[in-house]
Amino acid sequence: MPTDRERIEQWSLGYHLLKSYHDFFFKIYFNTTVVGIKDIPFDKSLILAANHQNSLVDALAVLSSRRWQLVYLARADVFKTSTLRKILTFIKIMPVYRIRDGYQNLQLNDDIFRKTLDVLKNHRGIGILPEGNHFGQRRLRPLKKGIARIAFQAEDACEGKLNIHIIPVGLNYSNYVNFRSKLLVRFGQPIDISKYLDLYRQNPALAYNALIEELEVGMKAEMIQIDDEAYYDEYEMLREIFTPMHIKDKKLPKHLNSQFEVDKKMIAAVDKFKTNSPGQFQNLMDEVKSYSKLISETGLSSNSIQAKGIKLWSLLIKLPLLLITLPLFVGGFVNNIIPIAVTNKASKKIKDVQFISSIRLVVGMFIFPIMFIIQTLVFWAISGNGIYSLCYLISLPLGAVMAYLWRKYALKAIEDIKWVICKFRNPEKTTRLIQLNNSIYNTISPSIEK
Repeated sequence: MPTDRERIEQWSLGYHLLKSYHDFFFKIYFNTTVVGIKDIPFDKSLILAANHQNSLVDALAVLSSRRWQLVYLARADVFKTSTLRKILTFIKIMPVYRIRDGYQNLQLNDDIFRKTLDVLKNHRGIGILPEGNHFGQRRLRPLKKGIARIAFQAEDACEGKLNIHIIPVGLNYSNYVNFRSKLLVRFGQPIDISKYLDLYRQNPALAYNALIEELEVGMKAEMIQIDDEAYYDEYEMLREIFTPMHIKDKKLPKHLNSQFEVDKKMIAAVDKFKTNSPGQFQNLMDEVKSYSKLISETGLSSNSIQAKGIKLWSLLIKLPLLLITLPLFVGGFVNNIIPIAVTNKASKKIKDVQFISSIRLVVGMFIFPIMFIIQTLVFWAISGNGIYSLCYLISLPLGAVMAYLWRKYALKAIEDIKWVICKFRNPEKTTRLIQLNNSIYNTISPSIEK
């Protein structure tokens, strides 16, 4: 296993095999869409800068977007033991030492900088999460200046010949935790740092600030940015209410990037209300709060409210079909219950919600294949039939898929049942929800069309 940092910039077969294995599982866990990767100048020395909202998954999301061997820079405090250092070096992560890691350790950054130069010279690419730590909200926080310092020092050390470009990356999760959540990875316009190099040589602080400012603008353009902390939840609810209706109303493409573009326009329109029409903005926020309260009271979803026309006959078809296919769910769930239980138990020990998907992904990508092999060997020992055992092995992942799909459609049917029950028991609440939904949409929609 190549754990020697001196070779970290070199292509690694072991890393390639592990990454290919990981990428397969990552795209099973997250329904991923990648935009803008064709615009990346791969003939340049690249530094990729992504927003940091979901712990380890953020780095993995960028890595899984392409067959490349990026080298990431991370806090030195995670390199605590010899074993961890070897593992992290194998997966191409290098430490960056800060004053809090001990003043005597700062000189170790000289070796890290030397290897950073080697990585950039070999066009492997450096990955950095410039916010420094993760935070589970759709907002870019102030960037640390370390990324600018690394870029300028590297370019200056090579007399401007590296041609470093920083790529802003936006990571947009529909849900940070849930299996099969949607993830949009957007690569923005490259930033050529050479235009700031003369300024850096005259006044490094001004050059750092100028580059960081341009990078912040570039990153915000590629991600959902909700600046209003006081009304953050209301903005999130507006995304749930407005975007699906607007896409349906205007017959826009339903793909993830289209949803992103509508979200951006909607947020900009609401921000404009706040600046130019405070009264209208406050009325809109009050309506969203009322809507959210009713959603909480009734247990309904925006999907069922916007459908409006759930028919009893459709439930009369769905429910028998779910009942008929129940054995497929039971079989798939029972055969996968051990890896499911192990994965869930491992994630339940985590206090920081933003680490849950990281733990589930890493544990799941190992425990599921291991259990598939063990269960198949046990089946073979009992049956003594190789053909049947092979069929059983194939049935295990297929059963997991069937169990997931059955549960997905069962939850949708439960939503429909809740809507029908609420419509009969609390017609005034369902009517009010539809009214609020339409009012909110009609308030924002004209501003989007301008």
